Amino acid sequence: MKRIFPNAMRVSLVSLAATLIVTVVLMVILNLANTNSEIVHFIGKTFIALSLPFLILNPIFGFIYSFKIKDPYKILYILLHFASLCTISVVALLGFMFRYFVPFAP
Repeated sequence: MKRIFPNAMRVSLVSLAATLIVTVVLMVILNLANTNSEIVHFIGKTFIALSLPFLILNPIFGFIYSFKIKDPYKILYILLHFASLCTISVVALLGFMFRYFVPFAP
């Protein structure tokens, strides 16, 4: 693991930043759902299909990797990833479930 990701703090920070960026973009795309353009709906469906698994898995991997940090900021990264797991991943998991597995979902 050390050869692949030599700096644990940087990997954890990139994971946290990527999770936040994808979440913000997903919120913006969901706010564009009121438009009548078919292109916007196609882009939205594609992005949702790609981002939901990413938002479920990326915080988990970042949380696991934040335990390898050897700085005093270790507890901060663990808490931020845990908060991300509790909010973003759970909402993404619920969205994924209602989107693909529940027949009465919109």
